[in-house]
Order: sequence, then structure tokens, then C-alpha cells
Amino acid sequence: MKNKESLFTKYMMLFYGISGPLDEYKKQEMRRIGNNSFIVSLFYICISSLFFVIYGIHNKYAGSIYAMVNVVFLVILSIYISIATHKAKLTELDVNDAISYKIAHKSAIYKGFGAAIYFGLFMYLWNAVMEHFIDGKSFYLAFFKPEKGFIIFIIGGIVFGIAMYIQWRIRIKK
Repeated sequence: MKNKESLFTKYMMLFYGISGPLDEYKKQEMRRIGNNSFIVSLFYICISSLFFVIYGIHNKYAGSIYAMVNVVFLVILSIYISIATHKAKLTELDVNDAISYKIAHKSAIYKGFGAAIYFGLFMYLWNAVMEHFIDGKSFYLAFFKPEKGFIIFIIGGIVFGIAMYIQWRIRIKK
């Protein structure tokens, strides 16, 4: 009988970058990293909320500062999660023979290509929406005639795709 994983477990594996089957070691490390992140986030939320309440009364820019500090905290937390998963060797993909290595390498190429397309399209659509709402440009003009031109989104997608390919290629261990 096959042990099926829940949808939540699959999302957690995707979030932490875990490839392959989820064994007890990976579950334990995933929970440890998640618990550490939760405790730090809990303390951060308590302290920053208290600071915002006290400081926000007298400063009109307190909301903007609070939002920027939250973004910085999320970036720091994301860096911690990626370093911890790398140290725990959760992201490595073990390949035993040459055929499996070729399949994993081809998969990394396809994932990089897909990431390039998705990133380029997302940035193109995001730019059109922002030009429409911020600059007041019609959505049609923002979508079909972007100010930055099409080439910037193509180059951005290619660079992101190459970076993702390199990341997935590094994960493959012989």
C-alpha cells in the first residue's frame, strides 16, 4: 500500500525545496526549522507591534517604516530557512547512476526554462498592471506597448531561468 502525502505536506516540501521521498529525518528537520522560524516570528511580531503602537502615535511615517521593516524581516527569515535546509542537506537530490544523473540534469534544464518563462511573463503582466494603476495609463497601452520595451522582460526571464537552472544543478549530487 502506498503512503500518500497530504496536500499540506506537499506544499511544505515545495516551500523547503525538499526533493524525493519524505523520510523521518527530513520531517524532523523540516519541523525543527519551521519551529525555529515560528518562535522568532512570534517574538518579532510582539516587539514590532508594541514599537509600532508606541512610535506610531507621534510619527506619520510609522506605517511605511513598519511595512519596510516587515519586508526586511521576511527576507532575513527566508535566508535563514534556505541556509538551514542546505545545512541539513534537505535540498540535495542523490543520483546513483549515469542514467538517473542525465534524467536529473534534463529535469533541471526544463525547470530552468519553465522558471524563465513564468518569471518573464509575470514581470511583464505586473509591469502592465502597475503602469495602469500608478501612472493612469490605459491597460491596453500598458500591456501592448510597455515603456521599458519587451526586451527587458525577455532578458530578465533568461537571467532568472539561468539562476534557477544553476540552483537546481547544484542540488544534484552524484
